[in-house]
Amino acid sequence: MTESAGRTMGLLLAGAVSLSLLTASTGTAQAAEQVCTGTSSIYGILDDGRLTYSAITPGTGNRIRTRVGPDLGFEPKAMATLNFNTILVTSTAGALYRVDVQTNDETLAVSAIDKIIDKGWTHDKLSYDGYGHLYGTTADGTLLQYLVSQAKPKGVEHIGQRAEIGTGFVLKTLTTVGQDRLIATTEAGKLFSYKVSAGTWKRGDLKESGWSGFDQVVSSGSGFYYGRIATTGAMYWYKDANISDGNGDDIAYHNDDPVDTSGWTQTLLSAAPGQVTCTTPEDTVDRDDIGEVKAAGRDLMNKHDRDWATTAQWNCLDSLWTRESGWRWNAQNPTSAAYGIPQANPGSKMASAGGDWRTNPLTQIHWGLDYIDDRYGTPCSAWSHSQSTGWY
Repeated sequence: MTESAGRTMGLLLAGAVSLSLLTASTGTAQAAEQVCTGTSSIYGILDDGRLTYSAITPGTGNRIRTRVGPDLGFEPKAMATLNFNTILVTSTAGALYRVDVQTNDETLAVSAIDKIIDKGWTHDKLSYDGYGHLYGTTADGTLLQYLVSQAKPKGVEHIGQRAEIGTGFVLKTLTTVGQDRLIATTEAGKLFSYKVSAGTWKRGDLKESGWSGFDQVVSSGSGFYYGRIATTGAMYWYKDANISDGNGDDIAYHNDDPVDTSGWTQTLLSAAPGQVTCTTPEDTVDRDDIGEVKAAGRDLMNKHDRDWATTAQWNCLDSLWTRESGWRWNAQNPTSAAYGIPQANPGSKMASAGGDWRTNPLTQIHWGLDYIDDRYGTPCSAWSHSQSTGWY
C-alpha cells in the first residue's frame, strides 16, 4: 500500500489491531497459473450513511485507493452493485434506491440518488451476478431471483420476473460469484456454493468450517473472494481456481497477506461484478491439435461439475461440439455471428470468460460449459435439444 493510499484510508482506519484468524483455516490450495486483469471495485456504506469506494488489485490483494462520498440520506439495509457506477440499496422502510456514481477516482461523488420502488424490498441480503439476475434473501430464509433488464433500472418495469428459488437460506453472508452462481457462509463457519438453473438450485459444500469470522463476503468475479472480519475491520482475500466445481480444495488462502488488517468499518459491502478477468496462457494446449483440445475439454468438463464426470456426459459433449465446430477454436458460422468451439452467438459473448476468447480454446470451453450448465443443466440435455432442434 502506498503512503498516499494509506492517508486516504485515514477516514476509515481506527488504528492497527493485532489479528488472529483462529476461525479461518490457512489452506494450502494453489490456483493454476493464470493471468488476471482488472480491478476489484468494492462499494460500502458507513454507519453514518456515507458511501465508500475501494479499489483492490486482484492478483496481489493490494488496496490501491479508498474514497468516502456523501451521505445517502436514508437508513440502508442491503445493497447490490449492478455495474461500475450503479448501485441498488434498500432502506429499512422497504424502499429500493438507485445510486448513480459520477466518479470514484480522485473523489467519490454521485450524480443521483433516486427512489425507484416505494415499498416491498425488505430483503436482508442482495447481490447481482452481472448477467441480469439480482438475488436476495428474506428474513425467513427464502432465496429470490429478479430479472434486471436495464443497466440503470427505473422501477418495476426494469426489475421484475420475481421467482422464489428455494427456502432454508438462513445465511450469515451471501454474494454472487458468476452467472447464477453464489457463495454463502453460515454462523457455524461453513462455506457453501450454489448454482441456480431453471428455477432450481444445487449446493456445493466448499468448507466445513473456518469462515465464521466474516460478517461480509463479496466477489468481483473470476474466483476472487473478499472477507471482512467484523471485530477488527480486517479484509482478507482468497482465489477459487474453479467456481463451478462445488469443491473448496482449490481455494487459495492469503491469510498471511491480507488486504488490510483494520479499517474496513462499513456496515454494508458490495463488489461490482465481472470487473476481473483471468485467462490461462494459450501455450498450455496446442489449439490446432484437436485431440489435445478434446482431452483438455474432457478434463475441464469433469472439473466443472463432478456429476458430469462420466463417459455418457463426455460422449454427449463431444458429439455436440463436434457437430457445432469440430472442436476448432476459429470455427465461424457462415450464416451468423457464431464463433469458436461452442459456437457462441455472437462470439463476443465469450469475453465474459476471458479477454482471449478469440484465440484460446480453453477460454471458449469454459464459457461453453457455463452456458450448457445454465441453459440445460448437463451436456446430455444440451445434446438432446440439439438433436431435436438442430441448435442448442
